[in-house]
Amino acid sequence: MKTKNIFKCLLAVAALFVYSCSSDSDGDGGTTTPPGGGGTSGITSITVNASDSSIELGGSITFTVTANDGSNVTANSTILVNNSAITGVEYTPTATGSFQITAKYETLTSGAINVEVTPPVITALRVESADTSIKVGDTAEFIVIGTDAGGNDYTITSEATISVNGTEIVGNRFMATEIADIEASATKDGITSAVFNLPVTDDTAPGTFAKNAIIEDYTGTWCGWCPRVSYAIEQVEAQSDRVFAIAAHSGDAMENSYSAALDNVYVTSGYPTAVLNRDVDWTYPEPSNVAQATNLASGTTTSGLSLNSMVVGNNLRVYVSAAFAQSTPGAKLVVLVLEDGIVASQRNYTSYYGGADPISQFVHNHTLRHSITDVFGDAIPAGSTGAGQRHKEVFDIPVPALVNDRSKMSIVAMIVGSDNKVINATGAHVGTDKDYQAN
Repeated sequence: MKTKNIFKCLLAVAALFVYSCSSDSDGDGGTTTPPGGGGTSGITSITVNASDSSIELGGSITFTVTANDGSNVTANSTILVNNSAITGVEYTPTATGSFQITAKYETLTSGAINVEVTPPVITALRVESADTSIKVGDTAEFIVIGTDAGGNDYTITSEATISVNGTEIVGNRFMATEIADIEASATKDGITSAVFNLPVTDDTAPGTFAKNAIIEDYTGTWCGWCPRVSYAIEQVEAQSDRVFAIAAHSGDAMENSYSAALDNVYVTSGYPTAVLNRDVDWTYPEPSNVAQATNLASGTTTSGLSLNSMVVGNNLRVYVSAAFAQSTPGAKLVVLVLEDGIVASQRNYTSYYGGADPISQFVHNHTLRHSITDVFGDAIPAGSTGAGQRHKEVFDIPVPALVNDRSKMSIVAMIVGSDNKVINATGAHVGTDKDYQAN
């Protein structure tokens, strides 16, 4: 009896042992989780591949991501082009060059591959413009479109050479100085476009013109009270875009023969002196008399100006048209070149600009650099100053040697009377097309 009980106990222990071993082998089928990245999949590295190693601009490329166990994990991966993630696995470059491609899957990052994007092979060219016509004195801007064998279009303006009326031009802009169609064509790699015609029409002057004004600031970096006028000009400009300032320097590095000629006529009582419309002194203290200047630029008058300018290579081209609604005998035209942004130390006895003396990095704007006409004006032919008449001038000069930064040039044009007083004026940065201003 005791033997039977002992046997039953041994069977029970054996059964318990078998059950315990069986439980330990269930669950993961015996797979050991690998250390580090890759989760439970056993993937420890990935590789990204491209459908092509080089494509033409306009084409697309597809990427696949493969794990080290040979499985395709593209659907669960992120593709990066130049370290920026893209949507999906297809990419269409928008520029030529070399693009670095990587992929990410879970915590893994692939090694990088490069895809080269080359310019398309152009088989045809055409010239376009956003304008259907322009007025004389305006600037036309052309766009060159290249077409590849697949019919895809590309803007290749900077890569093509443009000719206007049979003459090659610099860049893609052309100032129309005559009333005649512009015939533009483009060439690239031995391919020439058809001629693109852009009509040029006459400009029309209004019956009356907005009245603008001029401030001529006689100044110098040595002049401690001159910042007072600079500050006043800033206040005027904050209130009106119809007052144009000219800084004529004396006794410093910005003085020139043009500023000296004006200084000899208009400076009669020391510095600073500011003259309005070449007629009256700006009343001291100028910052308290801003309205004296802005009031001159109100209402209408009977003559006006349109103005356009551009840099062409190393030349400055300026178009000016003076129009007259009533006879203005003895009228003269003044055209000046100014420069902004000249940094130079400025003495300062005023409380303006923080009261610093000197102001070590003072920015001098509106600085007179050159006079295209006589600084007091070139006579407009009598036949062009009658009622309803216009006088047009095209100036093509080298960029003035005194200009430091041609991107900061501006033009001021004035109609002055035989007494040299300003009748009307206009101004704009070089590259700006400014039409007649009707009030």
